[in-house]
Amino acid sequence: MGIYAGRAEVPKLYKHMMAYEETAARPQDPQIHQREPQMQRLGKDKATFSQEGLRSAKEMREYLDENGLNFNKDGMASFEELDKQLRTRYLDCSNYFLSEMQEVMAEERKAWGSEADGHSFDNSMSLMAKSYQVVHDRIVDEFSREGRETTYVIDEVTGLRREETVDDRLAELDLAYDRHTTFLAASKKAMAEIKKAFWGVKLPEHPQEIEKKAKEACMQAVSEENLGRLRQQASSFRDYKPQLTLGAYWEQILASTW
Repeated sequence: MGIYAGRAEVPKLYKHMMAYEETAARPQDPQIHQREPQMQRLGKDKATFSQEGLRSAKEMREYLDENGLNFNKDGMASFEELDKQLRTRYLDCSNYFLSEMQEVMAEERKAWGSEADGHSFDNSMSLMAKSYQVVHDRIVDEFSREGRETTYVIDEVTGLRREETVDDRLAELDLAYDRHTTFLAASKKAMAEIKKAFWGVKLPEHPQEIEKKAKEACMQAVSEENLGRLRQQASSFRDYKPQLTLGAYWEQILASTW
């Protein structure tokens, strides 16, 4: 089962159920017809019913149909309800997006080779922003596709099931990116504290400020302006470098703690 645009594809339960017409149209095994007379003789019903019993059974069937207890209809409705449940997001699925963004990063590294190697500040910002942009556009493309299969979410306010929108899916992507970059910024703070405490490095700024600026850089990297640039064809991986407003001073500090 693959993940694409943060969604694991779930097959519909009842779309492969064969209708009576399809079953009747299928070619029959000739041996089955040869056995039918014998089967009919062995399985012939010996019971008989009175007119009163037949009338009672007819009335019961009519009663069940009129009161919505038709088992064929109710059975199909149950399948449809279960199918909706399987296509409903009850829990946060941000791990889907984290996995998908990591896959995109791996694809970018493979495509650009040595240009995208390493874990420098510039490459990390470019890879994260590019992976976000690719998954973001996949989501938008999926929801704009004609004939898209409807998916559902549980509304946080009402607690009821409703159709999923593109904004719902993008909000989950933003949550995944926020969690990933929060962890990343915290790791830069920890690295700065280690350098100060164990290596005796004199830091130009407090570790908490470094964490704050690292998080700010991550969020600026996926601004609308940067996403627009990332969608353009690039001749070099350096063209993907996000344009930040942190200034050269802070970019140098972050690069030294990356």
